[in-house]
Amino acid sequence: MIVLCLFSLQAEEKVGLALSGGGTRGFAHIGILKVFDELNIEVDYIAGTSIGALIGGLYAMGYSADEIEEMIINTDFETIFDEAVSREDFYIGEKRWMPYTNYNFDLDNKFQPRLPEALFSGSKLINTLFEFTYPVAKIDNFSELPIPFKCVATNIITGEMKVFSKGNLHEAMRASMSVPSILEPMKLDDELYIDGGIRANLPSEIVKDMGANTIIGFQLNSELRSKENLDNLIKVLDQTINFSMNDNIKQSVELCDILIKPDVHGRSNYSFKDIQKIIDLGESAARDHINELQKLPKREKNKLINTTPYNIIFNKISVAGNEHLSDAKIKEYVGIKKNLTYSKNDILQAVIKAYNSQLFKYIYPVINFIDNEFELTLQVKERNRKRLGFAVSSNTDQDIIVGVTLELNNYLQHNSKLLINAQVGDENELNLDYVKNFGKHWGIYFRTFPYVKEQKLYSYNEDHTKNNSVYSLEYGATAGIGFFSYNSIIAELYSYSFKTRLYKHIGEFEDNEFYSSGLGIKFYHENLDDYIFPMHGTQLIAKLSTAREGVYSQIGNKKFYSRLRMLIPFGKAFSAKYQFEYGSHFDSQEEEFDPFYIGGMDSFMGLYPAEKSAAIYKINTIGFRVNPLHNLFCDIQFNVLQLGDIDYWTPEDDFFKAVGMKLGYKTILGSLRIGVAMDEDEKKYFYFSFGFNFDPFEFSRR
Repeated sequence: MIVLCLFSLQAEEKVGLALSGGGTRGFAHIGILKVFDELNIEVDYIAGTSIGALIGGLYAMGYSADEIEEMIINTDFETIFDEAVSREDFYIGEKRWMPYTNYNFDLDNKFQPRLPEALFSGSKLINTLFEFTYPVAKIDNFSELPIPFKCVATNIITGEMKVFSKGNLHEAMRASMSVPSILEPMKLDDELYIDGGIRANLPSEIVKDMGANTIIGFQLNSELRSKENLDNLIKVLDQTINFSMNDNIKQSVELCDILIKPDVHGRSNYSFKDIQKIIDLGESAARDHINELQKLPKREKNKLINTTPYNIIFNKISVAGNEHLSDAKIKEYVGIKKNLTYSKNDILQAVIKAYNSQLFKYIYPVINFIDNEFELTLQVKERNRKRLGFAVSSNTDQDIIVGVTLELNNYLQHNSKLLINAQVGDENELNLDYVKNFGKHWGIYFRTFPYVKEQKLYSYNEDHTKNNSVYSLEYGATAGIGFFSYNSIIAELYSYSFKTRLYKHIGEFEDNEFYSSGLGIKFYHENLDDYIFPMHGTQLIAKLSTAREGVYSQIGNKKFYSRLRMLIPFGKAFSAKYQFEYGSHFDSQEEEFDPFYIGGMDSFMGLYPAEKSAAIYKINTIGFRVNPLHNLFCDIQFNVLQLGDIDYWTPEDDFFKAVGMKLGYKTILGSLRIGVAMDEDEKKYFYFSFGFNFDPFEFSRR
């Protein structure tokens, strides 16, 4: 009898699945599992690598293949790997500055640029994994899942394979998925982990050690490429990784009793456009083995276990991974408190809002269940406090301008920002902008802003062609105390002092200079989704200043400037547009002291940039914006200019009308725009712009 029992136990078939890595080709795993569900195949163990860790872990939780398919199809993976914070999600304090760099490099302790660890930090990815695995957040031993599970990563320090069988499931998945140079290594317990495929891309040995005596392998790694097919960075990187994967996979394949290898040849590791087709290829490959699969043991379908309640009360909240930001400050940014009730969505939204502060490379939650109570750990990696940025721009009226910006965040003082900006080319500038905040979402701040700026100003004849130009050299400083409130408004009381000198460039011109000091107040509000090509949102800037004659001012002067920009969406790709611009020196009739310069693609289309100057003016612009294709924008608009004073260079009528059209495209090198306009005299104007052709320190200036 004992012998018969032992024989029966030994004969019991235990099915284990080994799911390989393979990038987006790994979504074929879902199609294979759909056939397993259809046949009600009993699975006793699962081991996965990289994308196999994701799909295998979800299946081990009890999700059906159809449910996993729905989750994956409804996940915008392109957005997951776009880690830039949308401008509308910026904290209002960051909106004090317009975009000022196209490219940024982190700086080391010696202020030398350093290359990033990878293209992406993985912040959005791991928070998506947290959302997927939330139902089992309470479980820290993967053998307690409906199907016991393990996944594989590689220790980048020792080169050894790491098998995760305990811990937090979303962290283990993320570690296994850390493709070198694409995703940053995952730090866990002071160790750094990269993609498990480097050591075990098809973890059949692991599933065998778990107890499986029938091993089914899902193999999806790519073949080595030919010389002719190594024509870009991604393909070369993929080839490099595949050397290791192909070396370690041969023995793993030999252990498999059934090997399912979908025909995903030609499918990229990193393309998310054909997920459904890839899933279907996996299903088709599994059906090629239908006779073998039908012989496997049958079972009742697993059901998703949900050990984590929908609403959680945390007994303890802690922070891990921070270096310069205090625990208290990070908790303040997240806003989750002990002994209050939070849902999964509440937790995720709190973390996302903290990430929008742009202080973190990543921040994500970890839930632990200790002594019958829930604890929350906020895992963070702070963004480098020192960055060097570069910008290149050019437009109709200017040759190339190259800008360099040194950005120091929380470096001189806590909760502070220093920008040192230099621009050379057709316009030369040096700007130092320092802001110290007291508060996170709201509070007061103080600012100092010394600057030097040299530019060319042109005069135009009646035919709108240039006939003269002068250099304008201005240097000065502003200092202010302000208030900021959540995402609504910034208000600042400030003092200023400046001196401007105009001197000859081309043509006859008598040198001239003037100086002034005074006080002012300014306001700013913005919730645009993008600064250059917004499709919805509002921007309002307003400044009022006054100077008294004799108090380091040549003349008494009052000046007001405001600009309102509104975009009202009607569907995803169409928006109505309205802009109102107004400047005034109030009772001045012919103001040659510090005038307003008017014209250009972003002001009045019907004049060239700064073609006119005046003491008082109004511009009304109405139109619409269309976004027909990704990154392509088209504006059609009608604008009216009204001057309250004659142009002090060339007298003109005080009322002007024009229609215009602009095309814009976001390139990887910067924003490219072209425009054409026609005034009421049927004079045509052509505009060109590349890069950031606006003043990023507009709010900081007087």
